[in-house]
Amino acid sequence: MNYQIDQSGKLEQLNTHTVVAFSNDASGAVLLKTATKRLILSKLRKSIIPHKDILPIWFAIVIFLLLENISSQAILVIDEEYSGKEALIEETLLKLFSKRFSKGWKGSIRFKNIGKASRAHQLAWSLHRKNRGLVLRKLTYGEVMKFVK
Repeated sequence: MNYQIDQSGKLEQLNTHTVVAFSNDASGAVLLKTATKRLILSKLRKSIIPHKDILPIWFAIVIFLLLENISSQAILVIDEEYSGKEALIEETLLKLFSKRFSKGWKGSIRFKNIGKASRAHQLAWSLHRKNRGLVLRKLTYGEVMKFVK
């Protein structure tokens, strides 16, 4: 099963919330409020993670939390959000999924510009701008930070 993933309101934009959404036969999204983002970023900047790697790792963690019920053979198509950091995002996701699936994750991860016509983009944008329809799961500081070592 293919999952297209997009975000609206980048993680590093601390003056607006962030919505990360997926779409395939179903759809879903998670929300990071601005106050939560500020708290997470403050903690991450004090961690041992190199500053240049903070955003891609954080983005991967949010994607992982978004896809709680993913199958072990899913294909992720992630919108190109952090150019040049695709390998780090993929590595982080592979580590997280390998812990979730005892027999290993057999899926694949691809990066491409999914475009404005994508249902994932439309959902993320719509929820970020208008916050209509779907009740979003709000990610907490604790949910994100339990994956940061």
